[in-house]
Amino acid sequence: MVISKQKFNLGILLGVIASLIWGSWPVISEIATTHALSPIDITSLRFTIAGAVLLPVLVYQSVSLRLILTKGVFLAIGAGAPYVLLGTYGIELSSSAHFGTIAPSSMLVFSSFGSVLFFKEKLAFSRCMGITAIIVGVTVIGVVNFNRLNPEILLGDLMFVGCGALWASFTLFSKYWQLNSWVATAMVSVVSGVVCAPFTIEVIKNNPIELLIYHGIYQGILVAILALYCYSKSVAILGAARGAIFASLVPPVSLILSYIVLDDLMTTNEIIGSVIICVGMSLALGIIKLNRSGLSIKQSSSI
Repeated sequence: MVISKQKFNLGILLGVIASLIWGSWPVISEIATTHALSPIDITSLRFTIAGAVLLPVLVYQSVSLRLILTKGVFLAIGAGAPYVLLGTYGIELSSSAHFGTIAPSSMLVFSSFGSVLFFKEKLAFSRCMGITAIIVGVTVIGVVNFNRLNPEILLGDLMFVGCGALWASFTLFSKYWQLNSWVATAMVSVVSGVVCAPFTIEVIKNNPIELLIYHGIYQGILVAILALYCYSKSVAILGAARGAIFASLVPPVSLILSYIVLDDLMTTNEIIGSVIICVGMSLALGIIKLNRSGLSIKQSSSI
């Protein structure tokens, strides 16, 4: 596929924006908890705002109420309020840095196994090695907490694995039902928004308006809508293979921001584990090709 230089640069820019927003989510969510916003508050703000903004998408696409109450509910369980609640509660127990590495990498592992089990996909040697590396990396990060006998951090890390499983279910259901990405996202936000709306009333009553505007715009607009649009548009311009590169940027972005913004100190285990995870994600996504005869890095086709 021939792409103009201008469109190619636009695709790169949009992909980077999506990576920065998604990579910053655990960091900003941890900051929100220090501002006296609970995980329920964060979740309610995110989906009430996103649901209100995306409701016209369902109206425009003439999506039936039956579809929303069946497939929409399943999708919302995977990528909606349960996912965000599990992630934010996990961040309170563990750290945003751990979320940034464990959740997306676990999602890739569960999605790969689900694709084999339900769609009969065959995993290439490189992808199998990538999945193995991800599991090893997550284990390396967790070992230090086993040694410290810190049950809270371990529980938080297990919650992040659960986040990966939930998001993988959203990915697999979306693929199985062949849903338009915007319709699927809108159903997640609207269903979750309806459930969260009663809690949002209490959030508005108990918090200053400046705090609500700041975190409401970030959670409800930037994370739930803008990041998805940027990523989808980037994939449309560059193709799925190139777009996958930006998904692999999320863990390092999260780790770097945790270090800079939150002054999180990384242990040797966490650094080594994170590097292994990033390499594993690159292998699993096909950015780095590994076969029995050697190693190669995927080259871009003509632009």
